[in-house]
Amino acid sequence: MYLPSATESAVEKENTTHKDVHRKKKEKQKQGNCMATVDQKVTIDCPWSIYSTIIALTFCIPFNAKHSLLSAGRRKYLQVCVQNLSELCFQLSDSSLKNSADCMDLQLVPLNPESQQIIYSKQSIFFVWELKWTKELPLSLQCLFSVSFCPATSEEQSLTLKPFTYEFHVENFFTLYHVKTEIFPPLGAEYCKTGSLCSLEVSITRLVDLSEVDRDEALTESD
Repeated sequence: MYLPSATESAVEKENTTHKDVHRKKKEKQKQGNCMATVDQKVTIDCPWSIYSTIIALTFCIPFNAKHSLLSAGRRKYLQVCVQNLSELCFQLSDSSLKNSADCMDLQLVPLNPESQQIIYSKQSIFFVWELKWTKELPLSLQCLFSVSFCPATSEEQSLTLKPFTYEFHVENFFTLYHVKTEIFPPLGAEYCKTGSLCSLEVSITRLVDLSEVDRDEALTESD
C-alpha cells in the first residue's frame, strides 16, 4: 500500500537543515503507521527546468507470508502463514491457492473456513490445502497464493485494495522420516495421572535415503 509523501527538489536537497527536517518527518511518518516500509525515489527531468524533481514514494507492506510442506503418512498438505505486520486490523476473504502448471492429476483441496476472518495487529493466520493426486505427484509445484483484504474498521471498508499475493516454489515431495510418539504410565499404573512421572517414547524411522543436499542440511541443522 502506498502512502504519499512530500516532494524534494534538487535545490532543497543541498540544504542540510532541510534534509534533517525531511528525515525526521519520514521517521515520524513510519512510526505513525508502524508497517514495514520500502522507500523508492523517482526523478523527473523537465526540459524547461534546470533542476530535477525527486519524488519520494513509501510503500507499506501490510503482510508477510511464508509456506511449508506438511506430511502425515501418505497425506500431504501445503500451509501458508500470513502475518499482519501493521498496527491495523484487516478483514481477510476469498483465499485461494493455484498451481500455475495446471496439472490435471493434482487437486488442492482447501481446508479453510469460507467465512471472512479478522487478522489483528502482529497476528498470524494459517491457510491449509491438502494435496490429492491420482497417478503420481509432479516433480515440482509453482504456486500462487492470493487473499483479499480490507481494513476491519467499518468506515474504511469501502477502500478498494488489490488482493495480497504470494508466489512460491515447492519440490522434493518425498517423506524422509516417519515420527511416532507414545506416552506410557508408570510401572504398575494403568493410566497417566497429574504429578506422576511418565515415560515418552519417540520412534523415528527413515523412509528414504537422504540426498546429498539433505545430508548437508542435516549436518548444519543438527539441532
